[in-house]
Amino acid sequence: MPLQFGIWAPVCGGWLRVINPERNWSISDLVELAVQADRVGYDFYYIPEHYLNAVHGPDHDVTDAWLTAGAVSLATQEIKIVTAVQPGFKLPAVVAKLSAALQNQPGGGRFGLSGIAGWWQLEVESYGDVWLAHGDRYARLEEYLQIIRGLWTTADFNYRGKYYTITQGILAERPTPLPLVFIAGESERAIDLAARLGDYLFINADDVEKTAALVEKVKRWASDRYQRQIQVAMSAFAIVRPTTVEAESRLDKIYRAADTRKIRYFQQQIDANAVAHNKLDIGQTIEANLGLSARFVGDPQTVIRRLRDYESIGVDLIIFKFESTREDALYFHQQVIDRYAHPYPLISR
Repeated sequence: MPLQFGIWAPVCGGWLRVINPERNWSISDLVELAVQADRVGYDFYYIPEHYLNAVHGPDHDVTDAWLTAGAVSLATQEIKIVTAVQPGFKLPAVVAKLSAALQNQPGGGRFGLSGIAGWWQLEVESYGDVWLAHGDRYARLEEYLQIIRGLWTTADFNYRGKYYTITQGILAERPTPLPLVFIAGESERAIDLAARLGDYLFINADDVEKTAALVEKVKRWASDRYQRQIQVAMSAFAIVRPTTVEAESRLDKIYRAADTRKIRYFQQQIDANAVAHNKLDIGQTIEANLGLSARFVGDPQTVIRRLRDYESIGVDLIIFKFESTREDALYFHQQVIDRYAHPYPLISR
């Protein structure tokens, strides 16, 4: 399958930690963006789940992921809608039911679930959950996903684990087909969990060589250990202008507008056991998922060549963020994705 493309729903507002960032987005704004993405041909719309604002800090609001997913699913036709979930904020049976409803509605079959172990202690404890060690967070996520899949596929489902117990679990409306499952992370624990239970491993941006090693590892583990196949999705941030000089100039202006106080705050907040903790210079953490590390910055042809580099190492899906999301997402599809998909212009006769 050729490389696929998605965009992030900016539930936290602008993605960049800069002075005077892009405003917060309402649910209606996020639906409008999804409709535009669906119309021009993006493959995925990824909606992160947060209860505190993970880009600009807890004094900024954040739009609810699941309310957004429901509204987007009713307003779009083709685009796949992937919604993140962190164990501790919703019980797994509740998420199984919500997921089934979104998957089965008319025009459905487009829902995906992204399991997030979590990295922000303040967010977890502010909403009444218990902060767990890194390995324990992935152990709980494993149970969480096992229960969801069990309820999706089994009548009178029973489960007894360390973190959850289900007795005669009933899901009257099971999803058809089963939703795609994304598992986010880059640690050994995350890679193994994705290799066993995921349809996609979802990773942060990095250079081609480091990304190639992650892709090779998870696909090899899935095949050798569990006799199954898995795909890899990568988050990235793109700046595309008519010339590379213009794109690099825009990036330089972004760095000069960096909100260093906000960046330092999140450098301190990231769990030291998370892989992302080792990538904490301002050039990376100015964007929450380190998206500039992949260097999708330049004119359309430069970025297309970069896309082909990532496709060649086995990345299957890239989910993009942009500075001015609505305008840049449209420009990116017209100038990059369309040319990527159709490299040779049609000659009329």
